[in-house]
Amino acid sequence: MKPTAARPGGAAGEVSVSVVVPTRDRTTRLLLTLTALAHQTLDRERFEVILVDDAPERGAVAQVLSAGPTGLPIRSAVTGGRGVACARNTGAGLARGEVLLFLDDDTLATAGLLEAHLAAHGGAGAAVVHGGITDLSAFALTPDPRPLQTALTGVRGRRIDPGGVAGLGSRVRHLGPRLSFIERTAREVARSPDYAGLRWLTCVGTNTSVRRTVFERIGGFDEHYGELWGGEDLELGLRLAGSGTRFELLDAIAYHLPTARRDTGDLLPRFWHRVADRHGDPRLADVGTFLAGRLPLGELARRLARVDDAVAPGTAVS
Repeated sequence: MKPTAARPGGAAGEVSVSVVVPTRDRTTRLLLTLTALAHQTLDRERFEVILVDDAPERGAVAQVLSAGPTGLPIRSAVTGGRGVACARNTGAGLARGEVLLFLDDDTLATAGLLEAHLAAHGGAGAAVVHGGITDLSAFALTPDPRPLQTALTGVRGRRIDPGGVAGLGSRVRHLGPRLSFIERTAREVARSPDYAGLRWLTCVGTNTSVRRTVFERIGGFDEHYGELWGGEDLELGLRLAGSGTRFELLDAIAYHLPTARRDTGDLLPRFWHRVADRHGDPRLADVGTFLAGRLPLGELARRLARVDDAVAPGTAVS
C-alpha cells in the first residue's frame, strides 16, 4: 500500500476522502449509490470514488458508468472474483485520501455524509468512524435488474430512481425504514459502557471510515477468507481494537437497499469458526452464534471479556 498522500481536513483541492466501493454484479443499486455520491456537500476536489469490480464476469459496471452521474471523480479497478476483502484492499491501495470510507454498492450516502466522516477524523480522537445505516426494507425482495434499469421498484410499487435520490429523506417513511440487527448492535455497544470491549462491532463495512495510516498498520482486510461471506469488516474491527484503536459513531446516516438472504444463519457461524481458528481463540466462534441471533449480546460480552488480550493481529494476503 502507498504512503500517506493527504491529511484529514487538508488544503482546498487536496483529496482527503477516498470512498472505496466494492461491487459484484450490481446494476440499479450501484447506479443509485453513485448518484448519491454526486450530491455530496463536500467539494468534489476533496474526495474520490474508487470502484472495484469483483465480478468473475465483467459487464455490469460498464453499464452503470455509462448511465451514471457526470463529473463524479471515479477510478476503477478489477479483482475478478477474489472476494470483498481483496476488493476493499485493492481500492485502499489506490487511495489518495488519508480517510478511507468503505461504502457498499447498495448504500446511498446522505448529502453531508462524507463531510461528517472527514470532520470526525479532524482531531486526535477516533480512528474508526461508523455512520448510521437505515435499511429500506421495501426493496429487500427486489433483485438487481439485468440489464440495467434506471429505477428500483419494491413492494406496493415503491420506487427509487436517480432523480429522486437527492430528496429521498422526505420519502423514507414510505419505504420501510428499519435498523438491521448489526446496526442495532452497533448503536448499543457504542453508547453503553457495559459493552466497551465490543466497540469493534461498530466496524460495519457498509458505512465506516478509517484513517489510512491505521488501516495500513493493521494490514487491511484479511483475504484469507476468500469469498466466504460473514464478517470480514468486523474481523478488521477486532484487530483494530486489539491494537488500541478508538471507535466512534456518527449521527450522519446512509440508506441501505438490502437484499434478503436465506443462508445467513449458516454462513455467519462458518465464517466465525474460521476466524476463531485463525486467531487461535475458540471464543471467537461465539460471534457467529450471536450474529445469527442465537446468543444475547450480554452473554457474548461475558464470554469475550478478555478476548482483546488474545487477539493476534492478522495480515492481508495479496
